[in-house]
Amino acid sequence: MSAWGRVGGLVGRDRRLWFALVLSVMSTIATVIVPLVLAKMTNVIFSGILGKMFNGNETRAELVARLRAEGHGSIANLVNTSGALPGHGIDWPLLWKLAAVSAVLYLLGSAGRAGSGLILNGVVQQAVQRLRTRVNAKLHRLPIDEFTGARRGEVLSAATNDIDNLSGVIGPLFVQLPVIVLTVLAISVALLLVSPLFGGIVLAGIPVAAVAIFLIVRRATPHLRRQWQTTAELSGHVEDAYSARSTIVAYGATESVAAEFDVLNDRLRHASRSGQTWSGAMSPTLTLCNALIFVVVAVVGAFRMLDGAITLGALQAVVLFASQLSTPLSDLSGVASRVQSGLVSLGRVTDFLSRPDEAAPAVDDPPVEVAARHVSPPEITFENLVFGYGRPTEGDESEGAVLRDFSLTVQPGHTIALVGETGAGKTTITALLQRFHDPWSGRILIDGVDIAGQTRSEVRSQMAVVTQEPWLMSGTAEENIAFGADGAHPQDLSQIAEILDRVPGSTVLTGDGAGVSAGERQLITVARALAARPRILILDEATSAADPRSELLIQRGLSALRDTTTTIVVTHRMSTLAAADEVAVLADGQIVQRGTLRELLNTRGHFSAIHGAGVSG
Repeated sequence: MSAWGRVGGLVGRDRRLWFALVLSVMSTIATVIVPLVLAKMTNVIFSGILGKMFNGNETRAELVARLRAEGHGSIANLVNTSGALPGHGIDWPLLWKLAAVSAVLYLLGSAGRAGSGLILNGVVQQAVQRLRTRVNAKLHRLPIDEFTGARRGEVLSAATNDIDNLSGVIGPLFVQLPVIVLTVLAISVALLLVSPLFGGIVLAGIPVAAVAIFLIVRRATPHLRRQWQTTAELSGHVEDAYSARSTIVAYGATESVAAEFDVLNDRLRHASRSGQTWSGAMSPTLTLCNALIFVVVAVVGAFRMLDGAITLGALQAVVLFASQLSTPLSDLSGVASRVQSGLVSLGRVTDFLSRPDEAAPAVDDPPVEVAARHVSPPEITFENLVFGYGRPTEGDESEGAVLRDFSLTVQPGHTIALVGETGAGKTTITALLQRFHDPWSGRILIDGVDIAGQTRSEVRSQMAVVTQEPWLMSGTAEENIAFGADGAHPQDLSQIAEILDRVPGSTVLTGDGAGVSAGERQLITVARALAARPRILILDEATSAADPRSELLIQRGLSALRDTTTTIVVTHRMSTLAAADEVAVLADGQIVQRGTLRELLNTRGHFSAIHGAGVSG
């Protein structure tokens, strides 16, 4: 798609752009007419001064003949071409009329430019606001797979730096560029009408300037593209380094992280310097072209005026037009630089927006009313699931699969614990249940209903999830817990009252959970899940950082939900396994053992092997 089409999709059909364009055209026309009026004023003044210098007893023709006979040919030419009348001074009434017309044209030009700028600024800011909204909405529509391996800093760069940068594309493409083209055409026509010779001299410089701009843009674009790509990488690096600051310090890796930053920073410096150097070369190149044209016009014009081939006013108009022509060409160099940089950012943003959406994303699903949910715990059935990360292999679906013909039924109100070595597929099962992914084959049923036939909002509205890495938002502990409480006050929920006693609701948290221990962070996220009163509760290593007392608080909360909740726990803690109704042991994407903790401990098998080796979950 062309730059016009891509930016047009961003702006939409905003009629104010047409109004801004009309105002700019009006301003351009007024600006082009002004030199013609000024040329007329100069001729009136010059002819009046010349006419007053001579006796009014002879006609212009007689004066010209006399001057030529006396050897004053240049003066005779000036008198003849200026239209001076011997004995007559400046025509003041005509001069004042022309001055009034010139003032009106200046006011129209200034008003048009100011109005166009104000309108354009509003259009640009609204378009950028809509684009940010689209990027934010896209984040909620992307499948989880799209986030695998992605660096948060690069996404943040697309949502902030790139969007801010491409805001400089809308005005230049839709208003400034058309106005520049119109201005160049109007001035070119006016030049040719005033003097074909000087018009040709001035216009001869345009192809030279155009070739220079094309060559400079061609050299600058790769550097600008590398500049914004490196900016995104640097943002990703800073995000990673900030998020893992404590780990970096603990491992003494500060120098290596700083070294990587220096490499990226140096690469960004080189790319920015090269890109800006080439982009900045446009303005002096055009200035040089304009200066050469001006010198030629001034020298040739002086001789032509003395020869009587052109009036002083016409020469003045040519000089003004040449100066005016340099302005849009200089503007074109600035526009080209901004458009270059902006289109690189636009490409990165549109690439992000073109990623495939998750089918029936929960953000667009009709909201599920809390009152409409069942209060009884559901039965969860996994039937012959086959799934892997990536595409299934043609002809042999099991190749590359994490789960292979996986089947499991969880009875209503029961708590089942999943145990297995790393990579056995425990977290994958919970991800499939939440419809973060869809299985290659097989079904997942909740109370006998295939979740593939339900919207993601319907499926996820029944669940609450606590992962090993707790997510907290900035605010108090009570606000974090209320996030899942459906409008209820957390302190009114008896099953989390003890947790609130352990971590007071007024405790202020930051997004990374600073100020509280890892165990307290897990307590808050568990309390938030309990406050949601889910039908299905998923705990993925949710008690890994909890001390025995905190774990006891969590177990009491889970017991309080037993009548309304079916729970799936991914864990390796013996105390949590002991509280589960059943333990399922996974290996190679299948269940190899099932039973209570006591039964599994008394039976030699895979559980005993991994438990004895200290490897699990």
